Amino acid sequence: MKRGRKLAISVILLGCLAMPAGAFASALTPLVNQAESRYAAGDVLGAASALRRALVTVYNHSTISVQRAVLVKSKPAGFGMIQPRGNNVFKPNETILIYVEPVGYHFARQGDAFNFGVTADFSVTDTKGNILGGKKGFGSWGITTQGRPLFDFFMTLTYNFTGIKPGKYFILTTLNDKHGGGSVTIKTPITIIK
Repeated sequence: MKRGRKLAISVILLGCLAMPAGAFASALTPLVNQAESRYAAGDVLGAASALRRALVTVYNHSTISVQRAVLVKSKPAGFGMIQPRGNNVFKPNETILIYVEPVGYHFARQGDAFNFGVTADFSVTDTKGNILGGKKGFGSWGITTQGRPLFDFFMTLTYNFTGIKPGKYFILTTLNDKHGGGSVTIKTPITIIK
């Protein structure tokens, strides 16, 4: 069990390396110490709660990024439950599914509730970077949980391009953090064949 505890604390500490030193010392150290002491006292739930609060602090001092973005065969049943497509070749009018795991989004807190949200824009470009089309605000996700925050969040982006000619393209999907954590763009290469 000590190895698992040290691993969890190490994960949080590694995530904090991108934070300014002062923010790390003042915001995270008490939470990590609290997790350590609760765990030593046999209070596993209390230790886990302190680690979650520490991770909220890390997320709220981060900028949204993407842990994983994968073309998939079908919509996943849950977090990480995917069947990778194996290639990026599509027939005209074939549905394109991209599984995405964003991280570092900011939480807004109201009492015992934790809320986060993401909006998405997209554009399609040719290999030279010319924008062929797209849409701002094509998707919006908002999650509110009671009692504890949600870190294992995924989204499935569904694209249906009608009338696209055979060739090589990029789908540029920009995820925007609703609570001020910036934005990140995912660049997905695709090939349309006859």
